[in-house]
Amino acid sequence: MTTWINRFLFLALAWSFISAVTAFEEHDNHLAVVHIINSLPNNSEPVSVECISRDRKDGPGEYTLKVGEDFQWDVTLNTLYYCTALWGRVFASWHAFQPRRDVSHGKVYWQIRQDGFFLSWDNSSWVKREMWETE
Repeated sequence: MTTWINRFLFLALAWSFISAVTAFEEHDNHLAVVHIINSLPNNSEPVSVECISRDRKDGPGEYTLKVGEDFQWDVTLNTLYYCTALWGRVFASWHAFQPRRDVSHGKVYWQIRQDGFFLSWDNSSWVKREMWETE
């Protein structure tokens, strides 16, 4: 009888541990959601955006955004994600997600405008962070 109780307690403890680890991993896999919003002038040509993690293990890849579109993805690695953008004859690159800067916010918004790239964590207060460049 004691052996049966010990086995039951061991299995219950093992199940609790596995559940806790799984919950932690699921939480860790969703660090933030990054939004990239094309706010270029109406009738502008689409902008091509490519985003990837620093170690190239994760990221949404390449996407073409028309004016008004919102491209988003879940950040799943606690690492730097960077993006590059090409719009006609201008280009830019920026850090779309920086763990130390962004992980506590849950959502990171980037607005692509004619005069640069603007960052927000609430989708209403914007700070200019990057500029378009030419060759």
